[in-house]
Amino acid sequence: MASVYSQSTMLEKTLRFIVVAGIFILPFIVLIVSTSLFFPYITGKNFTFRVVVEITVGAWIALACMNASYRPRVSALLAVFAAFVAAIALSDAFGVYPFKSFWSNFERMEGWVTLAHLFAYFTVVVSVMTPALWRRLFQMSLGVSAFVALYGLLQLFGYVALGWGGGGGLAARLDATLGNATYLAGYMLFHIFIAALLWGQSWMEVNKGRLALSLMYGSVIALDTFVLLFTGTRGAILGLVGGALLASVLLVLLARNSRNAWRAATGVVMAIVVLGGVFFLARDASWLRSIGFLDRLATISLEDSTTKARFMNWSMAWEGFKERPIFGWGQENYAAVFDKYYNPNMYAQEQWFDRVHNTIFDWLIVGGIVGLALYLALFVVALLSLWRARTESGGPVFPIIERSILTGLLAGYFFQNLFVFDNITSYILFVTVLAYIAHRSAGARPVRGGASRVSRMPLSAIIAVIAVLLVWAVAWGVNAKGLAQNRALLKAISQQENLDANLELLKQASDIGSFGTQEVREQFVQIASQIFGISQVPSDFKKQFIAEAVREMELQMEAMPFSARPAFFAGALLDSYGAHNEAKSYLERARSISPTKQTILLKLGINAFARGDVAEGLSLFKEAHELAPEFADARILYVASLIHAREDDLVEELLVPLIETGRAADPRIAAAYVERKRYDKIAALWEKVIAMRPESNVQVYFSLAAAQYASGNNTRAIEVLEEAKRAHPGSIEQIDVFIGQVRSGTARIE
Repeated sequence: MASVYSQSTMLEKTLRFIVVAGIFILPFIVLIVSTSLFFPYITGKNFTFRVVVEITVGAWIALACMNASYRPRVSALLAVFAAFVAAIALSDAFGVYPFKSFWSNFERMEGWVTLAHLFAYFTVVVSVMTPALWRRLFQMSLGVSAFVALYGLLQLFGYVALGWGGGGGLAARLDATLGNATYLAGYMLFHIFIAALLWGQSWMEVNKGRLALSLMYGSVIALDTFVLLFTGTRGAILGLVGGALLASVLLVLLARNSRNAWRAATGVVMAIVVLGGVFFLARDASWLRSIGFLDRLATISLEDSTTKARFMNWSMAWEGFKERPIFGWGQENYAAVFDKYYNPNMYAQEQWFDRVHNTIFDWLIVGGIVGLALYLALFVVALLSLWRARTESGGPVFPIIERSILTGLLAGYFFQNLFVFDNITSYILFVTVLAYIAHRSAGARPVRGGASRVSRMPLSAIIAVIAVLLVWAVAWGVNAKGLAQNRALLKAISQQENLDANLELLKQASDIGSFGTQEVREQFVQIASQIFGISQVPSDFKKQFIAEAVREMELQMEAMPFSARPAFFAGALLDSYGAHNEAKSYLERARSISPTKQTILLKLGINAFARGDVAEGLSLFKEAHELAPEFADARILYVASLIHAREDDLVEELLVPLIETGRAADPRIAAAYVERKRYDKIAALWEKVIAMRPESNVQVYFSLAAAQYASGNNTRAIEVLEEAKRAHPGSIEQIDVFIGQVRSGTARIE
């Protein structure tokens, strides 16, 4: 009997080790950059997170069956989190694309499957952690954050390239191992407050190493803050300032009995006020504007293009909410809302948004009022737990220092999420903080002996084996096909031996049929577009590739009938290959889904002219122009079409703002006039542009000289080219060649 008990104890220790090890592995996933996977900054981290959580949960289930003390601690946060996950599952099931809502895609790797993993992680953590483990976990995470910050410094000083390929310097926006500056900013925001939390805890304890710990935590705060600033992420910077100010004010008001805490908090408040004042007074100084993050802060304005785009996205999201107010559209479905309620004033922004860039509106779209209410309840219940939880003796569970710092963290995180969206690293950190609050507020529960344990070793072993088998089954089902498809896709777009292999590999990746299928199908279109201009590629193969690409887009249209994207891609591809009649039907479908998106209208207008339907083309260009008259490209195409239709009076009227901005010197306008042999019109127009903007690029001077030459005015053509020499001394050699051709009469006008 003793032997059985001993073996059972050993099994329990082994399972507990696996669970704790899994929890302590997660802080390291931020370091993963999987160059062997498509979307290397996203997929490697997420696949690792899922597998680690699945293994951890399997071991925890067996552990909880063996010992009741490892079963979930009942808390309000656990209940709200469970309700939130259940509500989002309902939203996803009845949303517009349930499959994508559940699985997401390679670019985001969120969806309900990630939400469920986060809840599972939360449940395990609140069940097994101890005060000592919490401290070690936070310390380990801080150590990793310091490493990430140092990597960011290497980017700043130019030793390591930025994730998007740019160089370092004071204007750089650091992204470290996350590949996105906003993701890095959120990651640093959490760790600054975690370091402050541990620092505060160390000062509440009497130990000899307090000074060394203070130095360590203070150094991490300084390092992480420096890197956060150089991400240039304004929402996170303001969130940090606001969160720190809130935490400090709370301490100033409520921590009068703690002299050190009160002094530190007062110092932070004064520093924020003084530095804020200095920044305000020097906001126009050249030295300040040369530093990237300071320049971005100084240029915050309601007229800023990014700010305008945020507001327009929020407005579109609100329209989507009104259509599905209770349970929303399901996860990963903002793209459908964006298409349907597209604001034409978004013309200068990304045309295929899949996030609102505001977490409140994102969850409102995902889960309607129910989902958003439960998401907000996570913050409310966390704060209530912080401030109301009491020990058995009636005192507060959380000292005032912890309450203030964690309140500041939640406030700062909430604020930054008004302008960005989450990723796996911020999700993990947020859930970890929630679990910490839930664990502490629920109180410790002693390990029970005797009856709470599984009394027989064979039964314990059976439970453990079943749990492990379930883990392997879940891990295989959740990850295997997606991982295989991801690798197949990367191989398909990376190999350069022959295009036949590309096509075959893409087919194989598509046939796997996992959650990256949309991205695989879009790569068909990308490659088909790229080979269009390669003369060495046989025309028969081009036809085969385009046929496969269009077929894949048709399948995507069936899977996503409310998205304009696949229809537009198919139509644009066919149009580029000259299949204008076939292209029209796809482009019309895209227009029916997103009727106010100028990108689609302009492509339809170009298609109409290619088919010889001038009247339809004029109508489409006019519609696109009138949706947002400030959109220069739409105006240029409308002007070019009017030139073609010989509507010269209207052309002169529409050209005025283009001349003022220098955009009138556009090759599409020139081509329309060349078609009519109206070189005099080009000359007159280009003369106005150069007179208003002598700094115009050298090609504008060349176009004017060519127009004067074609009009028989060689003298003026040479004068223009001499002016070009003075404006562009770096192009003198090329200009002299042109002058020689004008003088000899050998210049060619195309």
